[in-house]
Amino acid sequence: MSVLDAFNLDGQVALVTGGGSGLGWAMAEAMAEAGADVALADWREHKAKEAAEMVRGLGRRGLAISADVSKEADVKRMVDQTLAELGQLDIVIANAGISPESEPFLEEPLERWQQVIDVDLNSVFLTCREAAKVMIPRRRGKIITISSIHGAFVGNAEGRRPGYCAAKAGVVGLTWTLAIILAPYGIQVNCIAPGVFRTELGRGLFLQKEPDEKTKQIIASAIEHIPLGRLGEPSQIKGLALLLASSASDYMTGCVIPIDGGYTAW
Repeated sequence: MSVLDAFNLDGQVALVTGGGSGLGWAMAEAMAEAGADVALADWREHKAKEAAEMVRGLGRRGLAISADVSKEADVKRMVDQTLAELGQLDIVIANAGISPESEPFLEEPLERWQQVIDVDLNSVFLTCREAAKVMIPRRRGKIITISSIHGAFVGNAEGRRPGYCAAKAGVVGLTWTLAIILAPYGIQVNCIAPGVFRTELGRGLFLQKEPDEKTKQIIASAIEHIPLGRLGEPSQIKGLALLLASSASDYMTGCVIPIDGGYTAW
């Protein structure tokens, strides 16, 4: 088998949460381009349908699933629907997340904190748990969690979004522990920690075609921390996602990998 063959996903099924846009869309596209059929879960049904259509356009089966992955019943239904319609589950990318604007720490309401923990951490636990139930009997599988450099390696430079950073740190701890728990069953669990990408996260500030002065300052401040001097594009996460989803990473588990333009190198 050549090294390129190790990245082939023909005959496999991937499930991507938060697959309707941004990094989730890009990673789902990578799975399909490598040969996998893909289930796309998103709380916005129309976004999931658009992503599924993209997968079908690449010649693979695409399944749209409307789900709020912070809810246990929705996650169970999501996995059951994937199995029922696509037949198996080989790869899971627990990507869904939010990053709402936060108040100064002393004014941060508990409700917002809980919302972020539910979506950014609890959903990862639920998705991994339900996927593992399917993968353990088969004694194989790839689970990819999505954290962030903010929480995994550094704090928020602006001193904001404590819930987001706490949740993303929790994803790292969960990844390490699941890697140990599931290793005897031939299941690898690894984590991607993105830096600042042009996505809808954070109210889509980095997607604005004509940003106002405040947004320009935010973008400039972010770029100041990035040695490569630019924001990440969603397509640039595809290679790393494919590595972790394929047999090319069969001796990797419990890894937390930043993809941040060098942000954490400083």
